[in-house]
Amino acid sequence: MSEQRKSFRIKITHESFGECLGQTRNLSHTGVYVKHPALAALPKGAVVYGQVQDLPAGAPRVRMEVVQVDVEGIGLRYL
Repeated sequence: MSEQRKSFRIKITHESFGECLGQTRNLSHTGVYVKHPALAALPKGAVVYGQVQDLPAGAPRVRMEVVQVDVEGIGLRYL
């Protein structure tokens, strides 16, 4: 399975809700889609922090901007 098709748990942090655990989808070098219905409350342009979970070594917290919103989750662009 290619890296972009693997699904990872990701912790999304934003001041409006604290932390939320979602699932990645369509991971690329420019961004990622995160599936979790609660994230759909975020507006386009919101800045969040994401950190992939369950990796052997700790993953960095990455600053990202919401560029797409739908009922299943959000599309994020790395900043």
